[in-house]
Amino acid sequence: MLERKEGGWLMVDNRLSGGKLLEASTFTCTHCGAVVVMNPERTRERTKCFSCQHIICDNCAAIYSQTRVCDSLARKIDEQFERVVHGAPHIILP
Repeated sequence: MLERKEGGWLMVDNRLSGGKLLEASTFTCTHCGAVVVMNPERTRERTKCFSCQHIICDNCAAIYSQTRVCDSLARKIDEQFERVVHGAPHIILP
């Protein structure tokens, strides 16, 4: 079994149908909420957001590398909640 300090673990067992057993670590991107299956053969380092101190997915890493803005899902939810509480007429979620 694979061990990680943070994140989860995925197991896909296709051995009964002639396939293979896949075991991989996973993590949830704090910026977009996507669950990412870690490729054990990846040599590039994952991007860590310096604001929220979490590993982010490659799509969010590309945006983060250009903007250097922590665009976390928790912040987006808090902003939408504040809009609702203060009577904003429309709710737009990403």
